[in-house]
Amino acid sequence: MKLKTILLAGAVALGASLPATAQDLGLNRINATVPFGEGGGSDTLVRAVAPYLSKAFENEPTILVRNEPGGGGIPAANRFSKRASSDGSDFLAMSSSIFIAKTLGAPQISFTLDEFVPVFIAPMGPLYYVSPTTGATETGDIEGMKGADLVFGGGRQDSADILTVLSFDLLGFDVKSVWGLERGGGRIGFERGEFNVDHQTTAAYTRSVQPLVDEGKAITMMAGGVIAPSGEIVRDPNFPDVPTFIELYEEVHGEPLSGPAYEAYYALTSSAITVGKAIVLPSTASPEVVEACSRAFEKVIADPDFRAANEKSLGGYDLYTGEDAQALWGTVTGMSPEARAWLADWYAEKVGFKLP
Repeated sequence: MKLKTILLAGAVALGASLPATAQDLGLNRINATVPFGEGGGSDTLVRAVAPYLSKAFENEPTILVRNEPGGGGIPAANRFSKRASSDGSDFLAMSSSIFIAKTLGAPQISFTLDEFVPVFIAPMGPLYYVSPTTGATETGDIEGMKGADLVFGGGRQDSADILTVLSFDLLGFDVKSVWGLERGGGRIGFERGEFNVDHQTTAAYTRSVQPLVDEGKAITMMAGGVIAPSGEIVRDPNFPDVPTFIELYEEVHGEPLSGPAYEAYYALTSSAITVGKAIVLPSTASPEVVEACSRAFEKVIADPDFRAANEKSLGGYDLYTGEDAQALWGTVTGMSPEARAWLADWYAEKVGFKLP
């Protein structure tokens, strides 16, 4: 056998033993479970990612999106944690509603976050805005709002909507909350004059609220900010001139938010914003499988066609995979008993809602 042939044979043999990072997963199909109905944020994200993710793998597997709605996404997540294959053929989309429920201790949840490994995270930051009738005249004008009674309309008390009530309450305002509204109901009520404070994610804000701001019918007050991989709450990159709640709190009170209140706020923020949309593997997946999937998502994130096609729905945020995604995942740490007790008392007093 000639030397060239020997080297080629050796390369083939070596390739057969290479980990998935170099050799690809070799799958013909990947099942992407979406624990919500069609048309929602998680479903839209997965279907937007799917064709680009398929191309990112060498053999271009079919990405089969499976919707399993019900129970706020919890039943499907429970099933995934117990049944998902470890070979990279099963993904799960997770969203803020699941993370918030986990953070608040929903008894229906049977999994721990350690049972998942994130391979894609898309933060979704909120903008808080108020009516000029509150007395505010510009962004960050908490002083102008002094004495205003705020009325907010949201979906559920145990959803990301609670951050609006918590944030303005900590800033010293009396906030009356109305619950049980359909998605978008708070904004519609705001436009009708039924509510004078609301929040929307960047994409919805740009589409539906910015025109109100331009017409003088709404004033952008603050941003929720995002949590960087370092763990620090920073300004929303889409609105670098808009202060975060954390900044306004220190301005109002003369000292940073701290103690159990800060811990509770941070836990809810990481659950609702930082990992607002995530795609995960089961933790039983090998490091090689996780690496292969992370590299595929790196290609998706770097694809200019993907970003251009989904700029509005993704809101212009940095997207994360690999070590950065896992670092952000680590910020969803839950709460200490002291912080949970503080939040339970706050819920009971301010919202009339009993935590699980």
